[in-house]
Amino acid sequence: MDVLKMDATEYWEDFMRRNNINHANFDTWAFSDRPNSSDMLAEMVVKGQKTAYSSWFNFYDADQVVPTAGDYRMVLKQNGDPACIIQLKVVEIVPFKWVSSEHAFLEGEGNRSLKYWRQLHKQLFRKQAKIHGKTFSLESPCICELFEVIDAPQI
Repeated sequence: MDVLKMDATEYWEDFMRRNNINHANFDTWAFSDRPNSSDMLAEMVVKGQKTAYSSWFNFYDADQVVPTAGDYRMVLKQNGDPACIIQLKVVEIVPFKWVSSEHAFLEGEGNRSLKYWRQLHKQLFRKQAKIHGKTFSLESPCICELFEVIDAPQI
């Protein structure tokens, strides 16, 4: 089967078959809802430049599952095509102000500094808080994830 011509579901089923995985916690998603950012971030993941991600813990509703180490995710391009499959290796929940410079570097964005990470994510998390009628502070918990690309159509 030509991996480059598969949709996300076919690609996931093919991946499970090739790796003898019968059941796994799995999710499909794109990094951003902005077209250029989504494709750029997916490409950074495939190239190994981006090996970490963070989200605002309070963004999760009671019915949403908080990620855990071992979970699989299929990273999608803006058009819905699969970019790769990642597996979460480490998941930590820490206050925003305690996110490390190492984590900021592994996220791979901008100049990879903690200062850049804080500016970008403070803006993003405040926007999410406003949309959901919540309040963001430097004490707010963040979910910090480290992941590894385990399969990609381009590989």
